[in-house]
Amino acid sequence: MTPELIIQIAAVVVVIAIFGVAVYLLSPARKTEKAAKAGPIPDDEHENAEAVLRQLRRYAATNEFRVVEPVRIENSKASADLDALLVGWFGVLGVKCLGYGGTIYGQSSDAEWVQEMNGQRRMFANPLKRAEQSARAVRQALFEAKIKNVPVETVVVFTGKKTQLALPRSCGHYTIEQFSTYLKSVHFEEDKKVEVEPVAAALSAK
Repeated sequence: MTPELIIQIAAVVVVIAIFGVAVYLLSPARKTEKAAKAGPIPDDEHENAEAVLRQLRRYAATNEFRVVEPVRIENSKASADLDALLVGWFGVLGVKCLGYGGTIYGQSSDAEWVQEMNGQRRMFANPLKRAEQSARAVRQALFEAKIKNVPVETVVVFTGKKTQLALPRSCGHYTIEQFSTYLKSVHFEEDKKVEVEPVAAALSAK
């Protein structure tokens, strides 16, 4: 067998192999296999939220702060969709937990964000915009209670296991581990002269 013939045979084998792979990738069977691997995205908004609430309770007990939970604030301005409020000398921190797993994509200005999980994608309302609305409701509740000059901040904590956040760092979102680190920052050591008990009472009464 001449070298030229060997090369020709090898070339034919390579072409056949490439054709076979292409047919497999485009075949209905392949599509069915891919579909079988894709699972549903669970409705898990509240999954593992208790872990964050425990963090807040421990932190409040250590620093003589207060945790308001559940949060029931609704007024003419807005309603609060939050899992807890942390009240301290620094002001008020509203916390919204989302148990969405997989990878989360979005920008602070987007109306909707994207969750990718189990080979599926779904859209959900930008939680930062929901958090801004909740902050307005908290400020209005304090205004109606005649309590002024209280800084109000809201954050979103993604509590899903192995959640990946493909989001701008400045958005105000955290994983459970990142939120734990945030609570230890000097931000919460600032004394803004907020009277903890009256503020907590005003927000608990709503």
